Amino acid sequence: MHLVKAARSFEQRRCVKKLGSAELYANESDQPNKLNFLTAQLETYKNQMQKIQEDHKDQQNKLNILTAQLETYKNQMQKIQEDHKEVAFSAALQPSSWGNSGYGKMGPFGTDITLAHGKILTNVGGAYSNKGVFTAPVKGVYFFTFTTYSWAAEADIGVKLMKNNEEVLLVWETQDKGDNEDYASNSVLLELEVGDKVYMRLPKGYQVAASKYSNIHTFSGFLLYSRARIHKEF
Repeated sequence: MHLVKAARSFEQRRCVKKLGSAELYANESDQPNKLNFLTAQLETYKNQMQKIQEDHKDQQNKLNILTAQLETYKNQMQKIQEDHKEVAFSAALQPSSWGNSGYGKMGPFGTDITLAHGKILTNVGGAYSNKGVFTAPVKGVYFFTFTTYSWAAEADIGVKLMKNNEEVLLVWETQDKGDNEDYASNSVLLELEVGDKVYMRLPKGYQVAASKYSNIHTFSGFLLYSRARIHKEF
């Protein structure tokens, strides 16, 4: 009886041992598959990480582009604000010498001279100088007007409006004997670049008159609108 039990116990232990060996061999033979699986998983994760890094780099590039565009818009807005100026002036001509009435003649001279409307009535933006020259502070369309006065007989009277060295307008008349007092006016719209100059000239051989006490000979102008524009730089 005891021998039978011992034999069975021995047989059971041998079976367990065989079973354990079989599992071990099975596990050892499965290692390459597991290694291949883990290697494939690692490659997948590596690719996913690379894709995430590439996406992050792409997003950073887009952010850099947007940042540059924003800076460009800021600079353009600042430029527009600088260009959006208020510009207006008005000035009167006064004689260099005058009589008791305050009136005095200017000219005739042997060459053209700039008429310095030195009595400044308005100078918003400071673009007009008391030497008679307006200098455009911004690119835009400007309106100019003038009124000239004369008190002379048997003389050529008149003035001209200049843009840089170009004659834009001219008013003139040859006064007859007995036709002593005259006014003349004219106006113009000019498109100017920054730094362009506009002024009044007394032509060679002509004369005009002005008053010390009354603003009868005047020169005025103002900015109608600027021509600043946004340029796409990207």
